[in-house]
Amino acid sequence: MHKLFRLSRKEQLLVQFILIAWACVVLLPIGVAVINSFKPNLGEVYRAPLALPSSWSWDNYVKAWFGASFGRFFMNSAIISISTVIIVTFAASTTAFVLVRMPFKGSVLIFASLMIGVVIPLRLALAPLFTVVRSLGLLDTLTGVILVQSASMMPVAVFILAAFLKSVPSELEDAAKIDGALPFSIYWRVVLPIIKPAMATVALLSFVSAWNEYFLPLIFLQSPDIYPITLGITQFKSQFSVQWHLMFAGILIMLIPTIIAFLLASRQFIEGLTSGGVKE
Repeated sequence: MHKLFRLSRKEQLLVQFILIAWACVVLLPIGVAVINSFKPNLGEVYRAPLALPSSWSWDNYVKAWFGASFGRFFMNSAIISISTVIIVTFAASTTAFVLVRMPFKGSVLIFASLMIGVVIPLRLALAPLFTVVRSLGLLDTLTGVILVQSASMMPVAVFILAAFLKSVPSELEDAAKIDGALPFSIYWRVVLPIIKPAMATVALLSFVSAWNEYFLPLIFLQSPDIYPITLGITQFKSQFSVQWHLMFAGILIMLIPTIIAFLLASRQFIEGLTSGGVKE
């Protein structure tokens, strides 16, 4: 196999050193959170934040889950994230399919408008967006947050799926047309199996974005009962007067779903990012 880059021994050692150093920088905060989440009391966190706990206390996770109502916050985040993934993957895949495979007059303008959404952050349109959500009666509801979060992910999702579709030959779709298949049948039976890697990429990005989103729920939600876990962390902080050993346990609980999602979809995530840029 032809090697694009040939590194000398010294260059390999330098690259490895940089990667290991960067991994340490990334993992250090997580390691500190893990260590302190098992400490039995707050005083031990303050005295020796980098030391191992004198006794490993699993009760911190139990207290975080039940004492701070993390179970309810966790479920709210799950509802928002899963709903966002379903809406974005279906809406973005059908939109990309129509724009790429069934172009029409004005489709270029629609695609350009979506790409503007990639460049311009949603927060710049927050005032009119808040007005629209309030006028629809969706303020302080999970539905409102789900729709806004889905809309914020649509431009990136359409961009990824459209780039992937443009690199895929259309012979199978042409054969389906000859057999008399309708457009939705072509999309459902032919296109979806082909774009699975790109769909996994979009689903993973949508899930992580919705799960970790703090700003949008902060603006559109007021009732603590429907807070996602990102806002639940702040409730947890005020309720327990900044008991950091419990806070670290809550943060690690919040990290678990995103880690699992990356582990399950990592291979297809990488394929989805790379396949669209290579044409056979």
